[in-house]
Amino acid sequence: MKRLVCLLVFAIWSETLDAQAWRQHFPDLLLQGYIVEAMKHNSDLQTAQLSLEQSEAMLKQARLNYLPGVTLSPSGSVTKAHNTSATYTYELPLTMNWELNFGGKHHYQNEMAAAELKKDSAQLHYAQIQLVAEVANAYYTLVMLDRQRTVTQEGVQNQKESLRVLRALKEMGQQNEAAVNQAEASYNAVMASLPSLEAQIRKTETALCLLLGRQPDSIARSTWENVGSVVMDACQTIALETLSARPDVLAAEYQLRASFSNVKVARSEFYPTLSISGTVGWTNNSGVTINPTQILLNAIASLTQPLFAQGRLKTNLKVAKAQQEQAQIAFEKALLTAGGEVRDALAGCQACQRREEARTQQVEASRKAYENSREQMRYAGATYLEVLVAQSSWLDAQLQQTADWLEKQQSFINIYKAICPE
Repeated sequence: MKRLVCLLVFAIWSETLDAQAWRQHFPDLLLQGYIVEAMKHNSDLQTAQLSLEQSEAMLKQARLNYLPGVTLSPSGSVTKAHNTSATYTYELPLTMNWELNFGGKHHYQNEMAAAELKKDSAQLHYAQIQLVAEVANAYYTLVMLDRQRTVTQEGVQNQKESLRVLRALKEMGQQNEAAVNQAEASYNAVMASLPSLEAQIRKTETALCLLLGRQPDSIARSTWENVGSVVMDACQTIALETLSARPDVLAAEYQLRASFSNVKVARSEFYPTLSISGTVGWTNNSGVTINPTQILLNAIASLTQPLFAQGRLKTNLKVAKAQQEQAQIAFEKALLTAGGEVRDALAGCQACQRREEARTQQVEASRKAYENSREQMRYAGATYLEVLVAQSSWLDAQLQQTADWLEKQQSFINIYKAICPE
């Protein structure tokens, strides 16, 4: 039941977070459905959620360290000697133990547990952002591969038509056998690329199904003409505060805070500890044969000062300091990585936008060149080589245009990951 409640809370949390974060950037309705499905069923995200639950439990444990420990240890015995009646003895002691470290050990343990909880919460948020990006990347890759398959199939038909025309011209004596052979080779080369595209589509569908937490199957997606592209501003200015608010940077910062507290915990071990224990309970054993129930009262206080612990305390302190330095390095690296990712994402997206118009013009020019060369081959005596070159150029331009489109979508996705919008 508790596990079911945790999953329900996680599902509500995911739905609330996704409604506020990514829908405006990924308008395609099919993609939105896959992202919601992934956030509910993805194994990596569920693992991150379980890590967060563990940190919550550890924080509760750290807060309870301020309270005394209480135990109940009932016991009883029966004694019978020769020619005597049995004697029944019982005790019901309630024992309390309370420990106070003069170095503030419990306080620093509480600080460390709180920082660990915030770190895991930030890591969970970052895992969700990464998952959204991975699902979107796989989805747009499928759209691009579908478009390339369609373009290639059209290229196959064009090559087939050119081959048919060349064979007719050969029969009329206007082309030779070499031209026909060259056209057949070009036709088969395009045909051979189709199985590779089909295999890439199947692999991408399998990868997306894994992200969705489902068995490998076909994935429905929008067509090239109707797909909703990623919506991001490639010319925006990213402030330093935005980078510092990235969940991966926050996770590194909270890890650094936890390491500071861990050093303080290690130092507190050198301070004395006051232990107070008390017992209250009931017994019928007061040293007489027949007696009423008696009350047990006992209180003990002790002060412990570590003097020599086989070097364990110093070793723990050295290890904690080294871990603190590691956390400091990781935090600085996270900041540098965030800045670099933003810079690369913006530069890549701007380059794609500048290239888009030129690529469109290239595709249009290649199409016209192919159509003109084909007409010239029929009526004006153009060589088969001109037709094949123009046809290959048009096909390559269309395939490159789809690859450019995917690269643009991926650049927008990289911006989304880099700024990690709320």
